[in-house]
Amino acid sequence: MKTALLLIYSATIYSAASVASFCPTFLRQQQRLSLTSPQPIKSSALFVVTEEDVIAKVEEAEALWAKAYEARKTANELSEKAEAIGQDAEVSTSDATEALKRSISLEKVADATNAQNLSLDLGNVLDQALKAQEAADEIEAQAEKALAASEAALEQHLIDFPENE
Repeated sequence: MKTALLLIYSATIYSAASVASFCPTFLRQQQRLSLTSPQPIKSSALFVVTEEDVIAKVEEAEALWAKAYEARKTANELSEKAEAIGQDAEVSTSDATEALKRSISLEKVADATNAQNLSLDLGNVLDQALKAQEAADEIEAQAEKALAASEAALEQHLIDFPENE
C-alpha cells in the first residue's frame, strides 16, 4: 500500500514538473496542494540601464559642474572685490588717522567716516564671498556624486548591453 502511494505521488510530481514547464499556473497550484512545504515563488523586477539613462546622468553631472563653475567664479569675483575694498579701506584709514592727528575738522571727520564705511563694506563683501565659497563647495560635492553616478550607470549599461562597447 505504501509503495503504491509512493509510486502515485512520484508520478504526480513528475507529471506536474513536466506540465509546470509549460504552465506556470499549474505549478503554483501543485505547490499549494503539495504535502511538503514548498519554497515560495519569488518574483523580481529587471532593471537595465539604457543609453538614455546614461546620457541623462552625464547631462545632470555636466549641469552641476557648470553651476559649480559659475558659483566658484562668483566667489572669486567677490573675493577680488573684497581685496580691492580692503586696500582702499587701508589707505583711507591711514590717511584719516594721519589727518586727525594734526587737527580735527568736519572734512577730516568725513574722511574718517568714509574709512569706517569702507571697512563695513569690506566685512559685508567678505561675508558674501564666504557664503558663495560654501555654496560652490556644496555644488561641487553634488557634482562629484553625480559624476560617480554617471560612471556607475555607464558601467552598468556596458554590463546590460555588452554589444554596445
